[in-house]
This record gives sequence, C-alpha cells and structure tokens, in this order.
Amino acid sequence: MNNILTELTSDKIELPGDYRYERKFFVTGLNHNEIITIIKQHPAIFHHVFYKRNVNNIYFDTADFLSYIDNVEGVINRQKVRIRWYGDLFGIIKNPELEVKYKKGFLGLKERHKLPDFSLNLHERFDFKFIFEALLNNKSFDLYKLNLNALTPSLLNSYERTYFLSNDKKYRITIDNKLQFYSINPIRDFFKTYCDEEKTIIELKYDQNFEDGARKITEHFPFRLTKSSKYVIGVDRVKNWKR
Repeated sequence: MNNILTELTSDKIELPGDYRYERKFFVTGLNHNEIITIIKQHPAIFHHVFYKRNVNNIYFDTADFLSYIDNVEGVINRQKVRIRWYGDLFGIIKNPELEVKYKKGFLGLKERHKLPDFSLNLHERFDFKFIFEALLNNKSFDLYKLNLNALTPSLLNSYERTYFLSNDKKYRITIDNKLQFYSINPIRDFFKTYCDEEKTIIELKYDQNFEDGARKITEHFPFRLTKSSKYVIGVDRVKNWKR
C-alpha cells in the first residue's frame, strides 16, 4: 500500500549501521516473576541493566488509520510517529520527544526530536494544537517533509519496561507489562476510553552485525514470535477492530 506513511521508507533508503533488529514475543499464562526467571536462566546470561520505568506514548496516524493498516497487512517499509516520555503518564510531561520510527521488515531505526514540556490530564481536553505548534517551531526537522501535518493523535498508551543485556553485550531484552491503552477522540480531543491488556511483550534487540547469533538466543525462548506492535494491540482493543 502506497501512502504518506510508506513513501518515506521506500526501497531507495539505505540501511545505515544504526538500524537494528527488533523481534517481538507475546507471553501469556506466565506472571512477571516467572518471565524474569526464564530470562535469567538463559545461556546468554542476561542481567538487569538500567532501571524499571514507565514508558508512555501518544501515537499519530491518518484519519483512516493507514499506519495501523500497514502494520496489520505486513507492509515491509513503513513509518510510525509518536511522542514518547518516561515516568508519570498524566500531569506535567517532562522531556518529551517526537519519535519517527522507520521499519524495514524486522529492522528498525528511530529519529528523535526534543519537544517542550506540556500538560496531559485524563479528564481535560487534550491540547493537540499546542503540541502541533511546538512541532512547527522545532527547527531540527521539517514538519511538512515528514508529512506530520497530515497526522492526528490516535492512541495513548503506557507500560512498565524492564531491561536486560546479554553477557557479551550484543543482545538487549526489554519486558513490557501492565499495558494500558487510552483512545483519543479525534473531534473533541479528549481521552474517551480506558483499556487494560494482560499480555506481556518481550522484545529482543540487536545490531545488524549480530544477526547470525540471534537464532541461538531465540531458540531458548518458550515464547511466540509475533509481528504485531503495541500500537496495533491498542487500536484493536479500544476500537474493537477485527483483523
């Protein structure tokens, strides 16, 4: 499907060294401690790095959800746009960043741009115009070249993320649980629906150079590989879309 979200990720794009592989796994029927035990018992000797924290995102899409459709249909070259921050979901949002994520199959690359702090409250009107003006005033990227002016907020989500790194420092695992989804009303600009998802999502991330050893990592996982993103899960839940 050719649209404004896939034009920027055509086959003409060269894959630089900072592209990385991202492989996702769905986990059901295991609690968080059981998953942690499985990860720690892995032969690659994964250990905790960084600290556990909440990850929050406002996703953007076209009016007819072309980004969602591209993901569901498995379009190889696609783009995802979101605002990301860490810590509290609501209140004064500190250090938010605009992320444009380019996907080429299992390979992914993020382009990041800092945004000014803003306020976000569940029961108050979502001031998207303020954020859009902040994007317009951000000189680090061309809003119109990225077609961001054609996108609107489509979903708010939040989850708790735990980080692991293999002993050889080549492979990183993130564990996302306590997934929460909020639908954004595109007309009145407020959050109208709350949904809680019980699944846990594990992501294995590594540089292109380490693809050969990735099979040995995944063959020890008793988890199901999936192509669906948290954005797709959220849209499915809050809008009751059927794939």
